[in-house]
Amino acid sequence: MLAHLLWAGVVVYAIHRLSKLVERFVPPVPADVPVAVSVDVPDDLVAVAMQERESWAQEEVMRAIRERYEELKDWNKVRAAVGVGRID
Repeated sequence: MLAHLLWAGVVVYAIHRLSKLVERFVPPVPADVPVAVSVDVPDDLVAVAMQERESWAQEEVMRAIRERYEELKDWNKVRAAVGVGRID
C-alpha cells in the first residue's frame, strides 16, 4: 500500500515539474488581443435562430447574427440581412 502511495506522489510531482517546463515554451497571450464582446441579441433575432432544430445549427445562426452586427453596427440592417422585418 505504501508503495502505491509513493508512486502516486511521484506522478503528482512529475506532473507539477512538467507543467513548469511547458510554461517556459508556451508563448504568452499578448495584452492587445481584442476580447470578444458579448452582444445582447434582440429577441426577434434569437427567435429566428431558435427555429433551427439542432443546437449546433442554432449556435451557428447566433454566431452569424453577431458577426453581421459587428460588420453593420445596426440591428435593423441585421434584420434585413436575415430576412426579418424592420423594427423602429
